[in-house]
Amino acid sequence: MACGDTVEHGVPLPAEARAWRVIRALAGYARRTATDPRHPSRLCGDADGIPDALRVGDPGNRHWTWRPDQGWVAARPAADPVERDLLDLYLPLCVPVVDGCRVTAHLGQSLDGYIATANGDSCFVTGPDNIRHLHRMRALSDGVLVGTETAARDDPRLTTRLVPGANPVRVILDRQRRLGSHLRVFTDGAAVTLLCCDRAQVTAGHDRQGQARIIGLPTRDGRLDLTALLETLAELGLRRIFVEGGGATVSAFLTAGLLDRLQIAVAPLLIGTGRPGLRIPAPERLADAPRPVVRLFRMGADLLYDLDLRRGSTAALLTPVTRIL
Repeated sequence: MACGDTVEHGVPLPAEARAWRVIRALAGYARRTATDPRHPSRLCGDADGIPDALRVGDPGNRHWTWRPDQGWVAARPAADPVERDLLDLYLPLCVPVVDGCRVTAHLGQSLDGYIATANGDSCFVTGPDNIRHLHRMRALSDGVLVGTETAARDDPRLTTRLVPGANPVRVILDRQRRLGSHLRVFTDGAAVTLLCCDRAQVTAGHDRQGQARIIGLPTRDGRLDLTALLETLAELGLRRIFVEGGGATVSAFLTAGLLDRLQIAVAPLLIGTGRPGLRIPAPERLADAPRPVVRLFRMGADLLYDLDLRRGSTAALLTPVTRIL
């Protein structure tokens, strides 16, 4: 594709494809450089090392600036509503990370708050638009993480097969090493996989689980020390972590104060009883319950609540519902 073109093989690129190219380009640039997120930085579509994807539509829209108080800002906003909505959703996730990890978690649940039936059936609570969103989140992350129960029950691949983008490193939490080596994350060779367990479970000559590398971690109160986990992942160069499930794992990260963002997709579905989503300490007074800054996006029939947990609590604040196709 030539610089500035919005067509491929003579066919105009759909707004969704244009937006995704820009999102991936900005995420990749932020990942490759040591840009300090506290200071402004201007990017141009024709600068060395910046992909042509930054040249979208009007040439005046090729310049992007990182502003600490606003994030990525284009010289001219996208005119197409689909393109604009995708940029609004994903660009806050494309920030430079120069210290530690930035952690985003996601749960898909029913209207009555369950992520699976009582026997563990969770395929699928949310619809295809949200499933595609999960693949996009993986593509924007250095590592995608799930807990033991999710790995055992769903046998997920945790790849980006539905969208353009590289597979992230797969991080599986299994404190007691109960998972079998037959799971696809340990056998398919699609991406680097790390199995994180109690370091007491790592013995000489047993540092592999199928194709996965074993990472031993300290424990705290009978659980893996999540702070130590993130420190280890950062040392390995994994700074954008996507916690994809399950409910207990997401709840543990939230309770420990280790999440930067939390996404909850609510499907128009009533399960009645089953496995709950979040399980966190309850306040005695409703006034003490956190009210994070939240944005609301429509994904097909589902609604995605995108909670910014680092901007403090506020009165219930909702942006207008937007549409993600």
